[in-house]
Amino acid sequence: MEHKEFNLVSKDGTYLAGRFWKPSGYPRASLCIVHGIGEHSGRYDSWARKFCDRGIMVYAIDLRGHGHSEGQRGHIDHLSDFFEDINALVHRSKRNWGNLPQFIYGHSMGGALVLSFLLKRRQDFSGAIISSPWLQLVKPPGAFIQKMATFLDKVLPRVSFHTGIKSTQLTHQAESQAETDNDKLMHHHISVRLFNQLNGATRQVLKQADGFSLPLFFSHGSADTLTSFEATRHFASRVGFMATFFSSEGASHEVHREANADEFFEGIMRWMEPKLKKNSLV
Repeated sequence: MEHKEFNLVSKDGTYLAGRFWKPSGYPRASLCIVHGIGEHSGRYDSWARKFCDRGIMVYAIDLRGHGHSEGQRGHIDHLSDFFEDINALVHRSKRNWGNLPQFIYGHSMGGALVLSFLLKRRQDFSGAIISSPWLQLVKPPGAFIQKMATFLDKVLPRVSFHTGIKSTQLTHQAESQAETDNDKLMHHHISVRLFNQLNGATRQVLKQADGFSLPLFFSHGSADTLTSFEATRHFASRVGFMATFFSSEGASHEVHREANADEFFEGIMRWMEPKLKKNSLV
């Protein structure tokens, strides 16, 4: 296996840091990973290696305002900025491995972004994996706070607030919690503009459950205290036959960092395998 870091430049010139994991043999497919709020692509190293061990090429970037990429922490001017970042990543994957089945994977905020990206930009993938998506927060800000956020968006859009996310809400695994707490690239910021843009995007996604033309694999931990398990399950049911829903019983927000992560991974692979066999050229 080969693991390297690389650089990308988004459409507006923003510098983005990325990395890839290449299998030792010829890849069977290519997978692009989009991370959640406050994190970065490096946190998916062990997870990406599992896919790599199954012959899948993996690409990931630090979205602007995250990790080693440029930009104010936890802020964007418009959600389309994130879409351009994702598009740059997808373009890299397709440019290098356009003959292979292409998949895209989004976690938490990244899950919401991928769903919105699919609806607004492109659905030319063999499938999409959506993990613990930000479709509905378990404890959203109150009505007054949201009204204030709408007002501030017009005058002070870059004002940031603490997300309040704790490592103990991400996983039950003490080792992973400590890793998160000690990760200097992690941040806990979200600007007024980013919050409002995400809120608007998720509302639009929830209205367009019938707008997907590719297979979707949804997963969520039943003990998630950040994003709503029920909202994801209900949305998947509305998408219909194109959607598969994987319930990870007792898991928190980061299912891929829980004790039953292997079960989750095998669920993804069972879903992917028919698509790999159908489309593989090797």
